Amino acid sequence: KNMKQTTKEALDVVELWSSAFTQSDVDTVMSLFAPDAVFLGTSSKNIVTTTAGIRQYFENSLVGNKRYISELSNSVIDELSDDVVVITSLNKISIIENHRTEIASGRLSIVLRKNQGTWKIAHFHRSAMPE
Repeated sequence: KNMKQTTKEALDVVELWSSAFTQSDVDTVMSLFAPDAVFLGTSSKNIVTTTAGIRQYFENSLVGNKRYISELSNSVIDELSDDVVVITSLNKISIIENHRTEIASGRLSIVLRKNQGTWKIAHFHRSAMPE
């Protein structure tokens, strides 16, 4: 089945998030979020509703000695309208530190909203995979 252009563009944003996360590129990660995005990272204890709060989360995660490799799989794309898409994905993050690798598998739900021709992440939630 051919993927509609709109859903492909939205999926490209999620793939870019995964790639920028892998490269520890906080600026690119942040450029993908809408200014009013709602965010729940795997280790978030609160719902984050500010750009500064989301940036702080990724800076705390990505800046340091650990290296992360994010891989998405089994993505399900649900087009709610021409400018709102929900992408649900499984997300495997390999965490490499001191030549040791740990796997942090998770579940990802991302709502993307098209604003002035550009897809941005409006809602982001990642939770750990149950044991």
